[in-house]
Amino acid sequence: MELACDDLVFHFNKKHLEDPTIPPWALKTKGQTYYVNHVDCNIPWSTKETPNSQHTKGSIKVKNALLTIDDSNTATIVPLTAQDRNRLRREIRGYTRLIWARSQSPVLEKYLADSQVPHSEIKTFSGGCGSTFFVTDIYKKSDVVALEMAYWGTFRKLNANEYYYKAYDDPNHVDDDYEEDYEEEDVVV
Repeated sequence: MELACDDLVFHFNKKHLEDPTIPPWALKTKGQTYYVNHVDCNIPWSTKETPNSQHTKGSIKVKNALLTIDDSNTATIVPLTAQDRNRLRREIRGYTRLIWARSQSPVLEKYLADSQVPHSEIKTFSGGCGSTFFVTDIYKKSDVVALEMAYWGTFRKLNANEYYYKAYDDPNHVDDDYEEDYEEEDVVV
């Protein structure tokens, strides 16, 4: 599980002293509490004192954190990047990131424009051997299904671990200049 946290606090869970089967750490963010066995915090933190609370007198507080809880119930806290925030937002909303080659670009761009499919900015990337690729997010799953039915094999879905998927989120990315230097008969429709 991964969460983008503007504010995250965690503290030792006193109930663990009474019952060792209860995880010893409590993490709180966005109104939810997560109980974990171990916390690795790799981000600057500060203390939050709550002397008037009858439960917790103090906790550790972090801001702008990416919280990951793995299968062994270990929480890892690292700095939250803009790329992480965008990726998690896309996953929650169900966006699908697509990639296609230059030869398919006129066909797909025309379809996206004519059918008014809501999508993110189309970015261009240089590939090997002079190839050019185009990447965008399609906002609705039903539009992806329609694209698959109409243009099967002309594009593919990108996975979050792929280079072009990550490069799309790079705030320093500048669209590669590409000239429409190919002849009309080179376009595969």
